[in-house]
Amino acid sequence: MSPRVRAGAVRRFAAHGAGYAAHSVPWFPPLLAGLVSTLVVAARHGHEAAAPLEAVAIALACGAGFAFDDPAFQVLAASPTPLWRRRLLRLLVVMPPTVLLWLLLLRWQGTASSQETLALAAQFAGLVGLSLGVAGVASRSSSRGVGGIAVAPTLFVALILSTTLPPRWRPLPLGDIPGGWLPIYLRWTAAAVIGALISLLSSRDPATSVRSRLARRVRVPSFSRTLRA
Repeated sequence: MSPRVRAGAVRRFAAHGAGYAAHSVPWFPPLLAGLVSTLVVAARHGHEAAAPLEAVAIALACGAGFAFDDPAFQVLAASPTPLWRRRLLRLLVVMPPTVLLWLLLLRWQGTASSQETLALAAQFAGLVGLSLGVAGVASRSSSRGVGGIAVAPTLFVALILSTTLPPRWRPLPLGDIPGGWLPIYLRWTAAAVIGALISLLSSRDPATSVRSRLARRVRVPSFSRTLRA
């Protein structure tokens, strides 16, 4: 196959996969999150930026967690397209409008300084990363491939537990903490990286999991003994 033919096949596959992802993504939760976020900024416009934009980040992250929900999960589990690629296509459909809305609301609300803007951006990235990590694990564990519903409760519990700690030791800080801006940047960036890694690990093809390999090893000797008998 020539490079030109191969590139054309890749483009057709990507277009088909993106079209399926756009039709199969449950759009109601992300749209509801966008509406709630817009109403929060509209109600608090002109006031302190941190609180409403933190609420926006939480809402949009919860909505983005539904990107991995796939009603055809069981059907596509046997397809040659790996799970990570199917999820990537769904993210490419859901995340651009989510990030765009966050940028528009950030611009509308405004911030007090560039440091605050960077801190809010790191927080948004951290919450989205954690959301995708939770959604990835929950979707993989669900027999129906649905995990978005677990994102909001998990995020809220994590944030509440974080706020119960002394400000200096909060892993997911909301508001100011001792040490200035740098600890906020680092902790939310670490949350984004950890969430992304969990999402990647949960996106491995189910057929390559340790459990599946062990099951195949158990079945093959049993089948061989049956043939010899």
